[in-house]
Amino acid sequence: MATKEDLVMTKHAQDEANDEGISRIEIAEAISRGPRIPEGNHFITVYRHFTVVYERLPDTRFKIITVHLGRPKNWKGK
Repeated sequence: MATKEDLVMTKHAQDEANDEGISRIEIAEAISRGPRIPEGNHFITVYRHFTVVYERLPDTRFKIITVHLGRPKNWKGK
């Protein structure tokens, strides 16, 4: 299970999470519990009311690329 310490946030992801009121704990929970849809070399997960785009790093951490409220356009996931 991912923890907030496992997250490496890009500046963009930090800004978006702060603007949207999404905590690092919620992001870690989304990675652990949400559906993981591959998209190129990234993964997309939609969990509860927000979307996380991330990639897995070689050392078991997760690089968070972006976070935003809602689902991505043309979402075909569960």
